[in-house]
Amino acid sequence: MKKISLSRKDLELFAANDIGFYGLDISRISSIFIAQVMQMQEHRVINTLQMLDEVKSLEGFKSVSSTQAASAFKKAPLKGLMKKHFTDARFVAKNLGAYLGYEYGGNKNLDEIVEQAFARNKSGYLDEDFINFLAYETTIGAFQKRALDNKMSGEWIVFQKYNGKNYYLTMAAHDEGDENIYGRVCDAYDLDFEFLRKAPLNINN
Repeated sequence: MKKISLSRKDLELFAANDIGFYGLDISRISSIFIAQVMQMQEHRVINTLQMLDEVKSLEGFKSVSSTQAASAFKKAPLKGLMKKHFTDARFVAKNLGAYLGYEYGGNKNLDEIVEQAFARNKSGYLDEDFINFLAYETTIGAFQKRALDNKMSGEWIVFQKYNGKNYYLTMAAHDEGDENIYGRVCDAYDLDFEFLRKAPLNINN
C-alpha cells in the first residue's frame, strides 16, 4: 500500500469538502479520526456517511440513532473516555447473532420466535408458512427489532468530553485491544489536543 503524508491542513481540506462532515466543528475532530475516514472511503470499508451521522447525533444535529447510547469505558487505560457505537451493513450478522444469542446457543428472543412459529402452525407439519415465518423473524424481523430498540452495534467512535463539548479522537474496533486504541488516543493528543491529556475524565460513569 502506498503511504502518503498529510498535514492537518490537508486533512481539514478533505473534511471541509466531504458531505459527511458537513455541519460538524472540524476543530474538535482529530487528525487521526479524519485520516481514518479518508482511508475507509478510499478502501470502501464502511459507509462513512452513516458513521458520521452518529457523530452528528452526539452533537445534537440528528435526534435519531439506531445504536446504543454513548457510555464511558470502564477499564484502564481507556477508563473515562467515551464510546458511541456506529453500525454498517457489514455488521448485520453480528447484530443478528447478538439479538438471537447464537454465540450462547440461543436466548429468550430466539425461544419466543420458535414458540410463535409452533403456535401459529395449523397443519402439524413443517410447511411453507412455518419455514417462511422462521426465516423472516430470524433475519429481517430480528434486525428491525434490534434497530427499534436502539441496540444496533458495530464498532466504536471514541471521544472525550471537555468543557461541555465532545472531542473526537479515533474510531476503534472491539477486538483490537485497549492498548492499541489508547495508543491512537495518545497520538490524537500529541497531534491536536495536548490539553485533553490531563483533563478530567468521566470516571464515575
